[in-house]
Amino acid sequence: MIKPKQQTVLPLLIGIILLGAFLRIHDLNRVSLRGDEAFTLLHWVREPLSQTLENIATVDPQPPLAYVLFHGWGMLVGITEYTVRFLPALLNILGTPILYALGKRVGGTRVGLAAALLWAVHPYQIWHAQDARNYAIWAALSPLALWLALRAVERGKRVDWVLYVAAAVTAAYTYYLELFSIALITLYVLVIYRRDRAVLIRWGLALVVVAAALAPWFLQSRLLFGSGYGGTAGRFEPVQLITWFVPSLVFGEVITFPAIVAVILLLLFGAALWRMRGDQRWFLFLILGTAPLVLIGVVSLKLNVFVPRYVLMVSAVYVVLIAFLVGVRSNNWLWRAVGIVSFVFLLGVNQAVLARYFLTDYAKSPNWRTLTLYLASVVDPLSQVIQTAADEAYTLYDYENRVPSDPLRLPANPHQSTEEIEGELARYAETASSLWVIAQPPPNWENRAVVDTWLDTNMQRVRDTLVGGLRAAEYMRWTVDPNEISGSIVQFGDVVELVGYRVFLPEPTGELPVWLYWQPFSTSETPLTVFVHLTGSINPITGTPLWSQDDHEPQFGRAQTTLWSVGTVYRDVFEIPLEQVPPGQYQLVIGWYDPAAGVRIPVGSGDSYTLETVVLP
Repeated sequence: MIKPKQQTVLPLLIGIILLGAFLRIHDLNRVSLRGDEAFTLLHWVREPLSQTLENIATVDPQPPLAYVLFHGWGMLVGITEYTVRFLPALLNILGTPILYALGKRVGGTRVGLAAALLWAVHPYQIWHAQDARNYAIWAALSPLALWLALRAVERGKRVDWVLYVAAAVTAAYTYYLELFSIALITLYVLVIYRRDRAVLIRWGLALVVVAAALAPWFLQSRLLFGSGYGGTAGRFEPVQLITWFVPSLVFGEVITFPAIVAVILLLLFGAALWRMRGDQRWFLFLILGTAPLVLIGVVSLKLNVFVPRYVLMVSAVYVVLIAFLVGVRSNNWLWRAVGIVSFVFLLGVNQAVLARYFLTDYAKSPNWRTLTLYLASVVDPLSQVIQTAADEAYTLYDYENRVPSDPLRLPANPHQSTEEIEGELARYAETASSLWVIAQPPPNWENRAVVDTWLDTNMQRVRDTLVGGLRAAEYMRWTVDPNEISGSIVQFGDVVELVGYRVFLPEPTGELPVWLYWQPFSTSETPLTVFVHLTGSINPITGTPLWSQDDHEPQFGRAQTTLWSVGTVYRDVFEIPLEQVPPGQYQLVIGWYDPAAGVRIPVGSGDSYTLETVVLP
């Protein structure tokens, strides 16, 4: 017969698990893969596993189980961008019942339920659960190993020791820094059970088995000394352990929190540890909640690995501490008030973070999907795309959406010299029909402006738009290729003739690009200006047929009509704003005028020429 209490707990726990599952699966593929995720798909999933274990393990150093899990998942469900995120999402869901079990062991059923709920709605866990890497998987396995370790030392049953060894080995083979947890739990056992010879012997034997199981991979010389991996994050900043790491491990990095939030969290953790002072396990949670942050700081003195996700298992410790503060029964009104306020505070901030996470396009990844679909429709096969963001995800989407140009990374890294970058640009400028520059380099790269500076100095910018928030600019040589022009179309007085034009589809930012090709007969006494008008039915605002226009001197004054070279063909770029133009049929009307005299240059029997009719959908 199920006890009434169990009848209540089980439905609650199932509901919390379902809530956590929904939050991890909801909008799973709304945004593009980020760079590391694309690397996972390209090299962990799509390449042969033997090749990944041999080559990738030194470039993107992870334990072998991470590669095996993702590769096997790909073989099972598919190797597309839309399937790769499901693996960490599904396995991180297991963290909810695991945190229930860990919280219950520490403080009882109420603590277990509070821990399960806080884990289910944990923004940082959800973020990583929707990230095609191994961090969220490890974040669920590490508290499982911790729970089994407590069971083993407290109950002493052989099955618990076997299960702990299996869990510790599995977690360590999923992510290297599980070694931090193993070391800190060992410290706890040595301090708390220093007089219990039986526990110390069993723990020692368990460590020997764990070490023996890990040695075949962890002690390979190519991994210890030959990888040359330097990390891709930042270096140690002591203050950020409090102001960045602690808030991130509780709420995530979607919102920047003021320092007072870190202070509040530290007070709550201190209060929870004070309430646990009668339980010897307070020492375990103290060192597990602090030492990994210090250890990652020490490691980051040598490697660029100073980022909260590398110690993601600490978030489980913080969840249990807050759950203990909230869930442990107390007759003291002050402790009850602290627990209620803490719970409301955490859930309230969590909801704000989750709202930002799901309702806005948070900056997890640039919108490479949209950009590459645009490029696939506009890039000439003879053009060269220059990818300035050094993001592996672009490589993936460039291939997936069949952009007809293999991307060139410039700058290739933050240390690439100006001379090398400019040499590459000059070489491709001579051979490609045009150069497309997309995105922007990381803001802290000293060479980030070299590409734009060289192109703006040496080539003509013919397009510059934003696609999904990402810049896409096209540059062409100033000298016009004969294949671009069609021959004489119309003559404007005795000054110039139109020898070609191109009208494109509207840009994502709402402009209609028009290129006009001019061949002068003569120079003029005063600078002349070109107008390109979009006309149609009567505009109710202006009372004329004019809806939009772009007027400027040829090439914005570079090819001024008083100085230009007779017989040379000039490419002139116009962008007609369409923001206030409704859908419909319009005419593109062009002409020349003298702004000083206020008169137009004659063309045929009139003073303007209708280039063509365009339909704006």
